[in-house]
Amino acid sequence: MTSIIIRVKNERENLDKLFKILKNQTYQEFEIIVVNNNSTDGSEKVAFDYFPKDRVQIVRISSFSYPRACNLGAEKSKGKYLAYLSAHSFPVSNTWLEDGLSNFKDEKAAGVSCPIPSVNSTNAEKVLYGINNKIRVSKGVGLVNTNSIIRRDLWKKHKFDENLKTAEDYEWAIYWKSKGYSIVNDLKFSVNHSHNLGVSGVITQELKRRKVTNKINKQFNTTKYQSFFHFIFNT
Repeated sequence: MTSIIIRVKNERENLDKLFKILKNQTYQEFEIIVVNNNSTDGSEKVAFDYFPKDRVQIVRISSFSYPRACNLGAEKSKGKYLAYLSAHSFPVSNTWLEDGLSNFKDEKAAGVSCPIPSVNSTNAEKVLYGINNKIRVSKGVGLVNTNSIIRRDLWKKHKFDENLKTAEDYEWAIYWKSKGYSIVNDLKFSVNHSHNLGVSGVITQELKRRKVTNKINKQFNTTKYQSFFHFIFNT
């Protein structure tokens, strides 16, 4: 079984769209764990419109952070695999989950992701994230928890670092890559996802992430896991 973990804060409309897609997946051996960050619009209840109560857990998080939400969802999970989705990440096909899980036939696959910008992305996101993500993928650390699946047994051995404000997925990928595992980039396992950011928004977001990834690189004594923004900014 797979546990699909979704971080939620006031995204009722997006969740309605997302659960329609999940309801039609070819692979249905999954539970849904909604990590609810103090929603006031009834977001946490939408899953029950599509799935029975025994397939849904609502987990409340009072002090939100991305790594804490990821770990909290995993702690409540039962699945062999942990699939992470943002509430506004929409799988592009009804074989999304089946395609993603197929990559774990390789025993050295720690996780699978597809961080390539979608058709719904802004032009700035397509260009800047497109270049950035290709670099991350080429270095084998292209895990992005807006759309990812990881092995639960490996998560139990090394959880997402809750001391980080962001890039918990980057740290997790580097850790397991240093142990001889791989992160698979599978174009069939893709979603439509966008924050509707312009050029300045993308750069601001990535510079914040870069401060964290610099510390992670020092921790692992490596500089080879770079991004596009490392080359164009000297900060």
